[in-house]
Formats: sequence, C-alpha cells, structure tokens
Amino acid sequence: MNQKQILLVALAGCVSLIGCIENELPIPPREPSSAVIRAVSIGSDYSGQVHFDLDLGQEYSNTKDAWCLRFHFDGDSIWMDLNSSRYMRSAPLVLTQSETAFSEDDADAFNWTVNHPEGRTLEQLIENDQVTAIDLGRDPYNPIESLGSRRIQILEKSEEYVTLRTSILLADSDSEIENNWDTTTIFRDLGVSNVHFSLLNNQAVDIEPSTGLWDLYFTQYTTLISQGDDLPAIEYLVSGVLSHAEGVRVMQVESGTWDFWKEAEWPEQDLLTAWDVIGYDWKSYSLSEGAYSINQDLIYCIRTDDGREFLLRFLDFYDDEGNAGLFTFETLER
Repeated sequence: MNQKQILLVALAGCVSLIGCIENELPIPPREPSSAVIRAVSIGSDYSGQVHFDLDLGQEYSNTKDAWCLRFHFDGDSIWMDLNSSRYMRSAPLVLTQSETAFSEDDADAFNWTVNHPEGRTLEQLIENDQVTAIDLGRDPYNPIESLGSRRIQILEKSEEYVTLRTSILLADSDSEIENNWDTTTIFRDLGVSNVHFSLLNNQAVDIEPSTGLWDLYFTQYTTLISQGDDLPAIEYLVSGVLSHAEGVRVMQVESGTWDFWKEAEWPEQDLLTAWDVIGYDWKSYSLSEGAYSINQDLIYCIRTDDGREFLLRFLDFYDDEGNAGLFTFETLER
C-alpha cells in the first residue's frame, strides 16, 4: 500500500469516528499553568471581605457592615449564617418571648453562641415560628463599639422564600417591641449559593458572585480555640481564608514539597469540605516583635466544583508600607 492509500484509509477512519461522535473533536491535553503571585486586601483595619476566583484572580469585595445574615436554600431546608467577621452571636428564644421586653441584664444571661468556623450545624436550620435574639456584633470601623441587637421571628419558609419579621431586642416595655416590627420576604436566587440580608437596613443585599465564579473567601471570622475537654472554647476573631463555595474541597499537606504535590495524586479522603482548612494559622503573631510571620512551607491543595486543581501557599500578610491585611500568595493550576 502506497502513502496515498494509507492517507485515504486514515481519513476514512476519521470520518467514521466523527460520524459516531456527532459534533465532537478530540481535545489535546491542557498544559499545566505557570505559578502566579496574587494579592488580596481586606484593609489594614480588616473591614473588607473578598470573594475570590482562583482561575482569573477576580475579586468581589464588600465591607463587613454590608450584611448580617446569610440564607442558604437547600430543598425544603434553609440555613441561616451569621456574619462572624463582626463577632455576631445568636441566642434562641421561645415563641412566647417574641414580644417580651428585655433589659441589658436579661440579654447578658442569654445562651449566646457563634457559628462554627468549620461549617453549618443543625442549630442553624430555621423553622416556622422560630424566634432568635441577634447580637449584631462590632462596628468594623470602631471595634470597641457595638452595632446593637435585634430579634427575628420566622413567619413562613418554603423552598423559594423565607418571610421573617424583625424588631428591637432591648426595650422598656412590651408595647415598644410591638410597635417596631418590620416584615421582609427573602427570595431564593438560583444564581448564587447564599442570599445575604442586612438587619441594619432590613433588606437583601447583592454581595455574593454567581455560583462557579468564586472559590475562596478572604475575611475576618470568629474561630473557636479549644482549651481542653473540661473548658469551653475561646471565641476569637482571626483573619484568614474560608472555602465555603459550592463543591470546593481543600487539603493541607503534612509533608512534601511544592514540586512533589504538583505531580502527586491527591488522596480523596484528605480533600475536606470543612470551611476553615486554610483558615488563619499559616501565619503566627509574635508578641515580642509585634509582627506576623508566614509559614511559607504550608501548602494547600484545592479542588474546585468543576474538578480544577490548584496549589496555594502564602508569602506575606503586609503591604509595602508595613500594614497588615494584604494576603500575598502563590497559586498554580496543575
């Protein structure tokens, strides 16, 4: 068989293949990308929050006072998150207390809790007639000042919306509560994972980018530091990175170099859905030096919802003028 006959046979095979896989063409393997260095700022006062896309380096920023509650619709279940960047807290009330006036001393005795940084717990599921006291946390621009408190009551929930009413928490009389109710319906948005709501303005706010357009969340948040089995955990505000975007899983490697994990298989059981795997402890603070130091040997393996895989390591937490709050890090898509 001459070369012309061989070429004709090969072309015929291609035509046959294309006929079997309509409109499909073979795609060459994608070459691994080069490492890139990026920087994300939450401000030297830590008043910012940033949703971040690992692929393009796109940032979507807001300030910590822009929202208070975040609702996640999951079928007939609705979860309510607090804005833990302000050290927000909640306490359950009973239905008969929905219009009861409380003093500051009364509120101090409530069973206040913060959201767990690893992810949602069953206590965050909302139900009809549920009444909750909300501590709005600290003023982002003056952290020793409180933003106050509210009470909320869930009036109705469905797969598509939640209707709630809000009023002041502290009052001198029950009638003062009764005259200060605001009712709002918050609708599910299929384009985003979570719908944000401001108790400061009593309205839904457009903060989160569309699902699939972000992977990491740079922010201050409230963590829980264990003191042992017999003591309650310490609630502490830290600055770090959370990974609650849909489908994102993260592994903090215990050993091995950047080049090793660029090629090695990532164990499925070590890729975790916990929100704070990256967290804050890639840096440490020295009281004697009054400065943060960065552990550049810590490597994070991140798999996104669409199966893309990125290595990440932190390089700095300061800007050129020595102000903290600028996350400088290196990423590599493998």
